[in-house]
Amino acid sequence: DKPVQSIELVFFALMGVAGGLIGAGFNKVNVAWSSIRMRPGFRRRINGVIEVTLIALVTLVSSWPLMFTRLLSTDVIHALFESCGPGSENQIRTYIGLCSEDTDYAPATASLLLSLFAAGLIRLLQMTITFGTACPAGLFVPSLFIGACFGRCVGNGIRGLNEHYAFVPGASVEPGIYAMVGAAAVLGGVCRVTISLVAIMLELTGGMTYIVPFMLAVLIAKIVGDALNEGIYDLYIVLKGYPFLQEDADVTFDERCCDIMETRLVTLDIALCPRYVDIRDMLQAYGYRGFPVVNGGHFIGFVKRSKLEALLSALAGLDSTDITMTGMGVAGGVSGDQLSPPFQREEDPLPLQMLLPYVDSTVMRMVPDASLAQAHKVFLQLGVRYIFLVGSQGLFPTQDVLQGILSKKKFLLALKSGRVGHMADNPRGVPGWGRQTSGARIQQSLRDADSFAAGVGSPTEASPEASPVNSDEEESSTQPPAARQRQQAH
Repeated sequence: DKPVQSIELVFFALMGVAGGLIGAGFNKVNVAWSSIRMRPGFRRRINGVIEVTLIALVTLVSSWPLMFTRLLSTDVIHALFESCGPGSENQIRTYIGLCSEDTDYAPATASLLLSLFAAGLIRLLQMTITFGTACPAGLFVPSLFIGACFGRCVGNGIRGLNEHYAFVPGASVEPGIYAMVGAAAVLGGVCRVTISLVAIMLELTGGMTYIVPFMLAVLIAKIVGDALNEGIYDLYIVLKGYPFLQEDADVTFDERCCDIMETRLVTLDIALCPRYVDIRDMLQAYGYRGFPVVNGGHFIGFVKRSKLEALLSALAGLDSTDITMTGMGVAGGVSGDQLSPPFQREEDPLPLQMLLPYVDSTVMRMVPDASLAQAHKVFLQLGVRYIFLVGSQGLFPTQDVLQGILSKKKFLLALKSGRVGHMADNPRGVPGWGRQTSGARIQQSLRDADSFAAGVGSPTEASPEASPVNSDEEESSTQPPAARQRQQAH
């Protein structure tokens, strides 16, 4: 509870700079390592179990030599935060060498300072290779540990210098305060959180005395880190390809939805009277998660793959949990030839009253000429994953002809790559994307989205750009041969 001297705010600001640099360096190295970990070649050679086992072995071997890393991180963090005084002789802080036997601070020897610095460096390397693995791995506690070690090292060094030069007049330097400020600075540099982090640190300390040092270090760490790269969670959103769209008030759109929509789609045309075997073959041939439903030239809605699987299971006299259709066939040991409806032949058309209840007709629809600014608002405010673009076309004068689909993931990729959207200070595209992902990765992601969402080829084809790489979107594909043959027969 000792008050902080004004000159110490300079040291806290410098610790904020160091925390921002450490956090930005961790984010860059960890994301680069995670991108290597996600490569198919790496996955084939080292599976998740082997990787976690090797990391656990490396962590065990590297943590044993130092007392700071050998004990539990939470116990060491509390010891680094606490001060030395009466009652500390039997505590962990004395056992690990932070306090002397006479309840005073241990001398700031080179051995102690080097041990604290080495403990923080070892835990930083461990966190770099651990975060992003196949098992849950911590980020908050290791970041607090790293910052506390570095902060305590700085605090002990300043306390030793102050004993000789007395540049902090009228008060003694408390290394525990520097440990707490260092922990907040490193965690702020990694995650780029501000208010919530200051609240967490206030809960840990239980007082309002150090709110100014916490705020100063956290804000400076965020400013320094943002100047180098994004926060770890923002980087992982890009790395994993999650369709997360945040609002950018400065972005303006001159393009229309038809400029980036997908046009070549598989459609389930109920005007062709699809048969049981047609739907079954379509699900077996393609691994896509949904199909637009049309009635000739009129758009009806969207049917999910799971709904079609449930329909086929019901027609086959099986429960939907007994069979799961996949892109390569039927799982569970049941072949497609064994699925014969007990009440009709597979060649008979399915009654529309059985198919239409599975179709979602309340999907979002827009005209192809609609501005991308409007689509941006729809994705943000309504939370939809895809927009169906309908209008008049060719021989169909009505306004409900399906002309394309605009998915949230495709829109996000086009926005981040600079194909659409403009900002006042960067007319060529949205700034900051180059720090997150290389241009080659952006172009590859766009080609993957084009091939999967627009349905360029079958998932069973050998072309790498036509392989299904979609994660959360319910996309479509090109029209299957069975459907084309059925159309020619009619």
